[in-house]
Amino acid sequence: MVAEGLETIPLKDIITQLKGLGFDCVRYTWATKMFTRYSNYKVGENLDKLNLTSSRLGIRFYNPSFENITVVEAFDNVIDEFGRQGMMVLADNHVSDPKWCCDNNDGNGFFGDQYFNPEEWLQGLSNVSNRVKGKSQVVAIGLRNELRGPSQNISSWQKYMSQGATTVHKENPNVLVFVSGFNYDIDLSFLKTNPLNTSIGDKLVYEVHSYAWSTGDRSDWDKQPLNKKCANVMNNLNDKAGFLMSGSNPNPLVMSEFGADLTAIDDKNQTFNQRFLSCMLAYLAGVDLDWALWTAQGSYYIRDKESNASEPFGIWNIDFKSLRYPDFSQRFQLVQKKLLDPSLNSSKSYIIYHPLSGQCVKVNTNNELELGDCEWASKWNQEGQQIKLVGNGTYIEAVSDGSQVKVSNDCKSKQSFWKTLSATNLHLGTLDEQGQKLCLQRESPTSPKIVTKRCICIDDNPACLEDPQSQWFQLVTTNV
Repeated sequence: MVAEGLETIPLKDIITQLKGLGFDCVRYTWATKMFTRYSNYKVGENLDKLNLTSSRLGIRFYNPSFENITVVEAFDNVIDEFGRQGMMVLADNHVSDPKWCCDNNDGNGFFGDQYFNPEEWLQGLSNVSNRVKGKSQVVAIGLRNELRGPSQNISSWQKYMSQGATTVHKENPNVLVFVSGFNYDIDLSFLKTNPLNTSIGDKLVYEVHSYAWSTGDRSDWDKQPLNKKCANVMNNLNDKAGFLMSGSNPNPLVMSEFGADLTAIDDKNQTFNQRFLSCMLAYLAGVDLDWALWTAQGSYYIRDKESNASEPFGIWNIDFKSLRYPDFSQRFQLVQKKLLDPSLNSSKSYIIYHPLSGQCVKVNTNNELELGDCEWASKWNQEGQQIKLVGNGTYIEAVSDGSQVKVSNDCKSKQSFWKTLSATNLHLGTLDEQGQKLCLQRESPTSPKIVTKRCICIDDNPACLEDPQSQWFQLVTTNV
């Protein structure tokens, strides 16, 4: 019931580090019973009940003002520090009973489950909505994290989500209201025929989650052709949630949770982490979807009866200082940027994005293509099947298999005509002089050069299990 890491590092430093990593908003979780039953529990005394003496001593050293206040006062203090440092907060109702989440049969999954009393849940939403009133840094309240389990049904979802949204809006009409779907928040497709009936104006936002195991088994990332698997995941996301952003009456959507084992991104024995992450970054950039990563914390005070339990999905190691994934900032740089600004009238162009490295394509002084920081990415326009450098009049042109790609004035060359290929549309391909398909490819993991090579697994061949990630290049729309 207390923010993780306070026994390891001052709260102010935790938030400063988050800002330094490029984040401007935090999904800060809370349990219903914190505010309906346990609001008088003192932080230090509660840690003693759990035999977490070392955690209490750590908090006394690093965050002494927290030791003898209540858990809800600690909640306030954390939110206030976010505000002082200019960060926004989504206050997310994660569970009812304060314990590790989530399981189909943990009693926290759906309205009416053992620990999920709808009336108490509404009271918790009311308490928190009122408590954060006047704290402008709290921009949203999430009604419930990852509904799940055998009790799920549309009629109860409609009834209680409508009541929850109304409750929050009545107490605090300034905040957005985040609404989740079924099956660990991967499915909102029932809204196609059963839209949510609420009267909270433009404050409604839907949320979706995605993990390597959300669509099929995580072993599929190794056992199936990667282009096919990634395309299936993207199509499933669009079918189950992305459809909300289109049509005559589009709705706001946020991917409020996704993640991977950041200790194993480069582990050759667990390649599904790397493959899922590349696919998801491509999806987020392609549809310009706001997102939240699970998770920041490096460890938990206690998880499943294990004290100081490490969180492999956490950005930080257990010291809450060093990064589990050293290339984190480079890998996430583009999806942390504003790509489309609806307030601008500027024309749209493309950035060419390489999800595996997190870098973007730029033209060097020799008129060759290479990868670099997305802050300095070249901008491109499409003219038919040609890709033209903005403000320059030159076109991307292949030279030969294995040669570095360049820009040239030769708009008639067959090697300056490009198509998106494969089920993912993440390959940019052309034809060589013999009519063979060549695709853009990063020369090597240690080289910024972009060359053309034989296209990898672009056809629907179930036996093709070669890794195509080095050839994934995406045209990402931007107007900033």
